[in-house]
Amino acid sequence: MIRSLLAYPFRGSPRVDAVLVGGGLHLLAVWLPLVPFVAVAGYLARVLAATAAVDRVDDANRPGWRPLRPLLWDGVRLLTTCVGYLIVPTVLLVVTLGGPLERVDPTGTTDGLIFVAGTTLTTLLAFAAAYPLPAALVAVARERSLRAAVDRTLIGTATRDAGYLVATLFAAAGLAVGAGVYGPLNAVAAGFFAAFYIEVVAAATVGKATGRAWERQGVGGGDHAVVGDHAVDEP
Repeated sequence: MIRSLLAYPFRGSPRVDAVLVGGGLHLLAVWLPLVPFVAVAGYLARVLAATAAVDRVDDANRPGWRPLRPLLWDGVRLLTTCVGYLIVPTVLLVVTLGGPLERVDPTGTTDGLIFVAGTTLTTLLAFAAAYPLPAALVAVARERSLRAAVDRTLIGTATRDAGYLVATLFAAAGLAVGAGVYGPLNAVAAGFFAAFYIEVVAAATVGKATGRAWERQGVGGGDHAVVGDHAVDEP
């Protein structure tokens, strides 16, 4: 399973075109910040939809970049969902860690306990608020509608699944590693391409786990059917 996920960005023919284009868009974002990331988000939406709709990752064709206009709309929906879900945990962290806890001296015994308890509680609350985000992204990608981001049936079913939890932690760990190596790799201009590769693997991971959670509970069909077709490269 892990091997299939790691190989997913190179499936199809030609094998490296998606990573080359995605890494190039990351590089372009240095000079043109917004549009390249919308395109990348649109591609990741196609990855989420493709991997959520199959029984195995090996069965999911790697998406293509065309047609471009629907891809950009997919990206806008995905980024809007991210903002909607992350605004609360972001404000919570900024207000708490930049407010009352900023005035606490962690070197003192009492203050140290308050600081540890406060940061731990804040982190847990922020994680709880952001935890449904991957499921919401998969739902939006499959339905191609922002309303799916607040579909309690789809989101609730996924977040209660153990496989979804493991996939979310795995994807988060991968993104954290990618962030750590991004700077050093950019010394040879490889960080942009490594970042996109890790993003695709993370998207495939949560897409597959979310799709399996829906399948196990019998949701995701009928009123929750996939809307629209995503262009893919033939393997």
